[in-house]
Amino acid sequence: MWHDLSRRLAKGFIRLANWLVDGLVLSFVVLVVLYSAYVLVDNGRVADAASAEVFESYKPDAEGPGFEELQAKNPDVCAWITIYGTGVDYPVVQGKDNDEYLNKDAAGNFALSGALFIDYQCAKDFSGASTIIYGHHMENSLMFGDLDQYTSATYLQQHKYGDLYYQGKHHGLEIVAYVPADGYDRVIYSARVGEDPTTEDFLAYLQENATVWDGELTASDHMVVMSTCGTGTNDRHVVIAKITDQTYDNPYVEETVSRTLTGNAGEGFPMWAKVGIAILVLVLIAWVVGAPRKGRKNGKSGK
Repeated sequence: MWHDLSRRLAKGFIRLANWLVDGLVLSFVVLVVLYSAYVLVDNGRVADAASAEVFESYKPDAEGPGFEELQAKNPDVCAWITIYGTGVDYPVVQGKDNDEYLNKDAAGNFALSGALFIDYQCAKDFSGASTIIYGHHMENSLMFGDLDQYTSATYLQQHKYGDLYYQGKHHGLEIVAYVPADGYDRVIYSARVGEDPTTEDFLAYLQENATVWDGELTASDHMVVMSTCGTGTNDRHVVIAKITDQTYDNPYVEETVSRTLTGNAGEGFPMWAKVGIAILVLVLIAWVVGAPRKGRKNGKSGK
């Protein structure tokens, strides 16, 4: 009697342990899949907020509210920068410091993708010898995500021109150099080029440290220093352009239209598909985890 009772208790304990283990495993898998789905959705929201299409109607000369209306919403908006054939096509702002627009978009709303912003110590009318513009390095050509492409001389030659709109007028941009830099580089990130360092010393430093150079810069030129994060903590991708009175036609108009119709390059599956795949994976994993228990029952009944 006691022997049968102990056997029953042992079997019951084993069943309970199996049930608990299966439950814990399934719960863990469910949590992992749900978290993965959340990450997919959240990343999609961040990417959507960073899309150039968000502010497309405010672009100078675009059919829409117009650039001046965006400035009326947020007086920190001071320019619009476009680099032809890349994902750089955004309004530019300047905050009270270099932290304000790290997590705020050009309209002043919270956004993890931030905005393209001028160093708070630089003149926002681009009258300085060097004007620094910062932006997050994001996937799918968002924000300054394409700056690292300029490590290739071929890419620079094929994406050499752009447009900079400020103070009610369009100006040309000519990309001249790519410089790998450290985030604490006091020369590259000097807001006082022309004084400390002198423009001549600044240009000499650029030529010494640039890995790609295609063009000419003189001490009388006004430059734009575009900076974004690299792979290391302090690594930075820096692209140097000079502002010109001559404007340039966009040779990538058709490609730009195509990207607007089909979404950002490299975007992949739409978000609903990603969530659907995640749910499908959840169901399949739950079935796989539950299958061994059924197998054990069938095995017992067949004895």
